[in-house]
Amino acid sequence: MQWIKKKNRIQPVVIALIAFLVIIFSIDYYSKYRDSLKERDLRNKQIEVLISKKSQLEKSLYSRIYYTKSVAAYVGLNTNISNDNFYKLASKFCQNDSVINTMSLSKDCILNAIYPLEGHEAALGLNLMAHPKRKDMVEKSIVTQKTFVAGPVELVEGGIAFISYTPIFFDSLKQPDRFWGVTDIVILRDELFAEANVVVEDENFIYALQGEDGSGMFGKVFWGDSSVFKKSPVQIDINLPTGSWVFASAPKNGWSSYIETSDNLYIVLYALSVIISILIWLLARAYFIIRSNERELKALFGSMQDIIIEFNRKGEYIKIAPTNDTLLFLPKKDLIGKSLIEVFDEEKAKFFMDAINECFETKKMVVINYPLMIKGVEYWFQARISYMSDNSVLYVANDNTEKIKAEKILIESERKLKELNDTKDKFFSIIAHDLINPLSNLKNLSKILADSYNELEEKDRIEFIDLVSESADNLFQLLGNLLVWSRSQSGKIEFIPSKIKLNDCIEETYYLLRGVAESKKISLINNVPEDFSILADPNMIKTIIRNLVSNAIKFTPNQGKISVSTEKKSDYVKVIVEDTGVGLSQEKIEKLFKIGENISSPGTNQEKGSGLGLILCKEFVDKHNGNIWVESILGEGAKFIFTLPI
Repeated sequence: MQWIKKKNRIQPVVIALIAFLVIIFSIDYYSKYRDSLKERDLRNKQIEVLISKKSQLEKSLYSRIYYTKSVAAYVGLNTNISNDNFYKLASKFCQNDSVINTMSLSKDCILNAIYPLEGHEAALGLNLMAHPKRKDMVEKSIVTQKTFVAGPVELVEGGIAFISYTPIFFDSLKQPDRFWGVTDIVILRDELFAEANVVVEDENFIYALQGEDGSGMFGKVFWGDSSVFKKSPVQIDINLPTGSWVFASAPKNGWSSYIETSDNLYIVLYALSVIISILIWLLARAYFIIRSNERELKALFGSMQDIIIEFNRKGEYIKIAPTNDTLLFLPKKDLIGKSLIEVFDEEKAKFFMDAINECFETKKMVVINYPLMIKGVEYWFQARISYMSDNSVLYVANDNTEKIKAEKILIESERKLKELNDTKDKFFSIIAHDLINPLSNLKNLSKILADSYNELEEKDRIEFIDLVSESADNLFQLLGNLLVWSRSQSGKIEFIPSKIKLNDCIEETYYLLRGVAESKKISLINNVPEDFSILADPNMIKTIIRNLVSNAIKFTPNQGKISVSTEKKSDYVKVIVEDTGVGLSQEKIEKLFKIGENISSPGTNQEKGSGLGLILCKEFVDKHNGNIWVESILGEGAKFIFTLPI
């Protein structure tokens, strides 16, 4: 008996000592884990900084690279271009651009023109293929048929720059045997980085770029502090037309020095470890006295920080632990003795009962996740249901709301990033395709008229002149929409509502578009009362109506009708643009206002468009807190409807 008493005195002490050591180890582990979380958060924030700088740098770089692509496309169609014409073309790109040093043209890889010529005369006649490094870059651009960004290189006149080489092919046919030459542009490194706000270091971090000549992680560090790559940096790729750069960043004195540690917190934790060890000693001593209650004591002790409820087979609340009462669906006194069916609606009660029944049947832990409205606030819980006896289960619920919110924020961030990428792709598509086509048509038709005017019959001359006018109109409308859209994307258009007469806006639009409508014998009808006024931004409303009416003219056959009318509701106004055109399919309607999917179709007279006008309409209607939609049946005309709040 004495030995048992001695054992009962020693065992709680041993258990408490072991618990104390475990807690101390856990505190140490927790401190390391917390530091790792802080470092991860810091890395994520710095990645966001790098992404922002990457976006600015790529924007600044590609805006210049597209200059050479434009020149290459032009020269490919005008292979007999004179130096004077090249200088005029180059001056439009380079004259007021402090980032560009020179732009050159090298037929058969022999440099024959350079802008500005002053101070660079010695470069004329330079054979690009005579220099091994230049030859390698030019050959890569010919083989890949893409622009190649070389450098950085030191300039003879001083400074560091990148050189963007773009191959030129006859008639824009990208085949090696149709190779004409090369156009290149010298981009000043420091001015480019300054424009993109890319710096070697800021208050806490240092930066570096790796991948000379676009060689990525296999290339040399050509800018910034090379020690960055030895400090476990965060890094992303700067995408080039061919290859990439690696953009990296790290704290100046390493990650550990950048993570703050609170000594007071550890003092509190160690004090708590002593207190907890004493409590464990007391509980362990009691354990040997009340062994019969071991299971209940262990379950309750192990879940002190969660909602802990004991249910019976009927789903009735038997016991509720005194923890986290604020997360209970109802006050504790209103739950004890009641069943789940009495507390929740039928669907929610069935959900909980199914989980409890599964636990009774399998005698294994069941994990469920669910939302719950508590006092008007939505919470997300993860609950663990453990088998205790034939008539009771232990229900332990943990508040998982913050984690779910973080996941939703991440999903929303990905969605917005995709929209931004779609916007960029649409912009490049318009510049690369929709803008060059009407320009080419205008140029070709003008050349035919200039070269063959006397040989053409009068009716042919009139036909060509009408085509030139139509191309100019299409180009003017596209450029107008492109300009307004780009200003809207950059936030340069202010929303300034005022009281305006809608009838005047429609009449002004009809006046501007009457020539196009008359050419197709389309009637333009204004059903809006003269004294009908709305509170809206006048420029945006005119742009919306102009684009909708222009779009209706495009898809309405000859001798059709287009009307604009309004319907006044209790708290908003409907503006309806209706036509007797070809109508739209449901599949096309679903894609109309999505910039990543909207593809323009030719009109009834093969009119061209970019699809940008409807995107612009939606953006401006959204700024008015209104809605825009289409009602149409294929072959039976269409109604474009937008609302404006009163």
